[in-house]
Amino acid sequence: MADLSGSRIAIWLIGAKGGVASTATVGLIALQKNLIGQAGLVSELTEFAALELADWNDFVVGGHEIRDVRLYDEALRMHRESRAIDLGILEKCQAEIDRIDGLIRPGTLSNVGPTIASLAADEARAIEESPRQAVERLQNDLRSFAQDRQLEHVIVVNVSSTEPPVDTARFPERWSELEKLLDQPQSDLPASSLYAIAALDLGFSYLNFTPSLGASLPAIDELARERGTRHYGYDGKTGETLLKSVLAPMFRKRNLGVMSWVGHNIFGNMDARVLDDPANKQAK
Repeated sequence: MADLSGSRIAIWLIGAKGGVASTATVGLIALQKNLIGQAGLVSELTEFAALELADWNDFVVGGHEIRDVRLYDEALRMHRESRAIDLGILEKCQAEIDRIDGLIRPGTLSNVGPTIASLAADEARAIEESPRQAVERLQNDLRSFAQDRQLEHVIVVNVSSTEPPVDTARFPERWSELEKLLDQPQSDLPASSLYAIAALDLGFSYLNFTPSLGASLPAIDELARERGTRHYGYDGKTGETLLKSVLAPMFRKRNLGVMSWVGHNIFGNMDARVLDDPANKQAK
C-alpha cells in the first residue's frame, strides 16, 4: 500500500450541503482542531496502526450541490432537528465551514427525477447541457480544485439524495459504447453516473454512499481500470440499514422468522423528504 502520510487529498462531496455531508464536514474540521475524540473511527483501531494513512490535517473539502443554502445553516439544522451535531463544536468550526462553503460548485440535475430537481436552486436549473458537457463542467471543477491547491489526489464521495432506479439492461457493457451516450441529449445516464465518469476519467477515486447507480455499470468499471483508478460502494450503512444488515443474518441463523420489519428515518433530512417519492424509494 502506498504511503499516504503527508499527501494533500481532497474529499469532494456530491450533495455537499446535505445532512450527511455537513455532518462529515464538521466532524473532519473538529478532528483537525482536536475538538473531538476518535470514537467511531475504524481507521484508529490497533489493527490499522501499521498502515501509513493520511493525517486528518492532510484533507481538504469541496463539492457539488444543487440547492441554494448555506453549509453552516444546514449543519445548524442537523443540530436543531436531530441533535446530530453538537452546537458548541459547530460554533467553533464556523470559520472553516464558511471557507468550504465558498468552494462548493453547482451540480448537475441530469435524470435525478422530479422530486430532487424540485429542490434545486435557479442557478442549477438554468444550466442547459448535454451529458458530455455536464461531465466536462464537473471535471473542470475537480481539476481546478486539485491544481489550485496542489493536491495529490481527489476522492469524490456521493452522499446526495437517492435517485430513482434505472434499468441497467439498457446500457452497453463496454466503455467505448457507453461513452457515445454522453453525446445524446436524452441519455438515461443519471447524475450519479456522470459524477462517477467525471472523476474516474481524471484518474480520481469515486465512492458511492447511496443506492443510486453511480459507478456500478460494467462500462464505468472498465473506464476506472483503463485510467488506473478505483471506485467503491453501493449504499453506505451507518444507521438503520447497518442494523438490519447485522440482525437479518442472525435471525436467519437462529431460525427466527421475521413477520414484520418497519423502518423510520429519524433525522428527517433531505433524503427522507426525497424518499417520500415512491419512485426514489424503489432504489432503497
